[in-house]
Amino acid sequence: MRRAMRAAAAGLALLVATPLRADEPMDGTFRASRSCEALLSIRKETNPGKIITGPGMSYRLLARNQKKATHYRIEIPGAEPPERWVAAECGKAQPAPAGEAAPAPAAPKPVERAYVLALSWQPAFCEANPGKRECRWQTGSRHDANYLSLHGLWPQPSSLQYCDLAPAVRAAGEGGRWKDIPPVELNLSTQADLERMMPGAQSLLERHEWAKHGSCYPADAETYFRDSFRLLEEVNASPVATLLMQNIGRQVSAADIRAAFDQAFGPGAGNRVRVTCKDDGRRRLITEITLALKGDIPSGSKLSELLLAAAPGEPGCPSGFVDPVGPQ
Repeated sequence: MRRAMRAAAAGLALLVATPLRADEPMDGTFRASRSCEALLSIRKETNPGKIITGPGMSYRLLARNQKKATHYRIEIPGAEPPERWVAAECGKAQPAPAGEAAPAPAAPKPVERAYVLALSWQPAFCEANPGKRECRWQTGSRHDANYLSLHGLWPQPSSLQYCDLAPAVRAAGEGGRWKDIPPVELNLSTQADLERMMPGAQSLLERHEWAKHGSCYPADAETYFRDSFRLLEEVNASPVATLLMQNIGRQVSAADIRAAFDQAFGPGAGNRVRVTCKDDGRRRLITEITLALKGDIPSGSKLSELLLAAAPGEPGCPSGFVDPVGPQ
C-alpha cells in the first residue's frame, strides 16, 4: 500500500513539474502585415486590453504553438500582460540565425484604432420594418423623424467582434436572440439618451451592439455609448443634419452629403463618408450613412480629427430620397 502511495506521489510530482504548454520556444522577430487581435489565450480567444498588432510593426518572437505554427507568441511592449499569441497569417516570423540572438526590435508605436460610425435614417428603416417596436409609434415629432439615429460604433477591422465574451453570449448575438444577451448596465442619464438617439433600443439593439462591437471597445459600456452619442450629436448639430431636414421627401446626392461633411468638419472629411441606400418600390431611399474614423475616441478627440485621420473611401449610393415618417 505504501509502495503504491509513493508511486502515485512520484507520478503527481512529475505531472506538476511537466510544463503545461506544448509550444516551442523561438528567438527572432515577428513582422505584422495587418491588424490582428493579440490573444492571451488561443483557445479562449481572450484579449485583455483589446490589443491589436500594427501593420508593418516588428515584435520580439518568443515561441510557436506547434511545429507547423498556426499562432506565434510575441512580446508587445505596453500590453498587460505583454506576451500574446497572434495568428500566423497576420505576419511573418523571422527566426534569428543559429547561434545568434535576435536584436531586440524597437518598441512599436501605439496603434491608432480605427472605427466605423454607422448612423441610420430611421424613417427609411421603418419602411422595410414596420412591425419593429420602434417603428410602430414613430411620429413626426419624435427625434428620429428629423435627425440621424445611432446604429453603432464598430471597432475595426470588421473581424474584431465579441471580445472576451462567454460562448453562450456570442451564440445568442450571432443567432439574433438579443433577449438572451445580458442587459447593458447604464446610468439613468445615459439610458435616457439611448432611448432618444437609438430607437432600436426598443428592440434591444443596444445589447446586440455592445456584445458584438462594444465588447471590443477600449472602455466600458457607459463610455462606449456616451462616446457614440457625442459623435452623433456633432453630426446632428452640423450642416449635414440641416441638409437632410431641408430635403425630407426629396432626393439628395452622396456628393451633396459629402460636401456638407466638408463644410462641417474640414475639407476632405466627406471623402471618409459612405451613403447606403435601399430600393423601396420605385424609390431608392437613403437608409444609412457610415463614417470611417481613426484615433483615440475615448480621449475626447473631435469628429473632424477622427475623420481626417482615416483613409478615404468610396461614396457608395450615388443618390437617394430622404424618407419622411410613415408608410409611403
